[in-house]
Amino acid sequence: MTQEFDPIKSYLAVKAHEKMIAFAGFKVRFEEESQNKEGVIKISSSQRPYGGGHFTLTFIVDTGDDKNLIKHLQQRFNGLTEDSLKSFLGKDMKKIVKVSLDSLEKIPEWYIEEVSVHLSKIEDRVNVLIEDRLIPALASSLSFSFDPVEWWPSDKRVEGPEETSLMEHISLKTMFRKWFNPESKM
Repeated sequence: MTQEFDPIKSYLAVKAHEKMIAFAGFKVRFEEESQNKEGVIKISSSQRPYGGGHFTLTFIVDTGDDKNLIKHLQQRFNGLTEDSLKSFLGKDMKKIVKVSLDSLEKIPEWYIEEVSVHLSKIEDRVNVLIEDRLIPALASSLSFSFDPVEWWPSDKRVEGPEETSLMEHISLKTMFRKWFNPESKM
C-alpha cells in the first residue's frame, strides 16, 4: 500500500532543512494605527556548483490576527516584483518566486511570506551581497526598515528552543537570538 502524498508536510519538511545563513528584524509602518509592527526575516541560501543559486527569505510577522494588518502586508508583498529588485541586484537577478505560506496552512495570528530570489551568480562574499544590495532592495520595495543582519555560524546545528521556552519569548527577533546564542540571557 502506498502512502498518500501530503504537499503541506512535504513543503514544511523542506523548510525545516533549509540552510539558514542569517536573520534580521524589521519594522513595517502600519498607518491605520500609526505604529510600527515588528517582524523577522529568515535568510537561507542554496548555491549551485556553477555559481548561481537563490536566497530564500521567510518573512514572519505576529499580526494578532488583525485582518487590516494582514491585508496591509499582502499589499506590500504584492508590490514586491522582479523590477523593483533588479535596480539593486542588477543583471545577475533572474527571477523571484513568492509563496504565501498562509495558502498552505492557515496559522492564526502570524503572517508568513516566502520570497526566493534567484541569481545567475552569487558572489563569494555573500554578506556583502545581502547587506549592501538585497536588504536595501527589500527596504525600498517593501517600505520596511531593517535591523542589522545577524549571521548564523556555518558550523552551528539548527535546533529550536525547548517547547516550554517558546512561550517565554517576547518577540520573534528575541527567539532567533535565543537560537543563535543559547547561552545569552533574554
